[in-house]
Amino acid sequence: MNVEDINLETPNRTPEFEVLSKRAYEYLNEQQKIVEETYGIHDYENWFYDQETGILTFSNSENQNKIVEIQYEEVGSISKISQTWLWSWANQHLDPKIKTEIEVVKNYGEVNNLESLTKRKWFGDEYDGWEMTAISAYLMKAKGAYRFPLENTFTFVIYKEINDMRK
Repeated sequence: MNVEDINLETPNRTPEFEVLSKRAYEYLNEQQKIVEETYGIHDYENWFYDQETGILTFSNSENQNKIVEIQYEEVGSISKISQTWLWSWANQHLDPKIKTEIEVVKNYGEVNNLESLTKRKWFGDEYDGWEMTAISAYLMKAKGAYRFPLENTFTFVIYKEINDMRK
């Protein structure tokens, strides 16, 4: 067993982390506004993700045609069972295709001594998931973010590229 799986205490929040978090939320909120205005993502009835391709699609029931296709990067997940956050870079069960760049966030945390970005797993909730997603989006200059509401987890992803299929 990994020693970090024993110590699941929530990481310390330093003043530097708080500044980063605030900037990250401002950045992600602006990106989300742009994505919603441009693509109307919240209006689509269906979403589907494919780990093997790293593509998230949105569509409506009446025609089942893809309306938006997004190349995504998985940030991490909150377990509804254990109430823990797990970074995607630490999750060996994920396809490598969907976690090709997330180490950037871990490296930033190492350089700036930000435990939340370097500790692989810790007690957390949905708020923590969104916060880590906002920070990842900010550091990786993502175009937006989404949360997959799965049976036992909330999985958080950021948008790398967005392809409008309505054209």
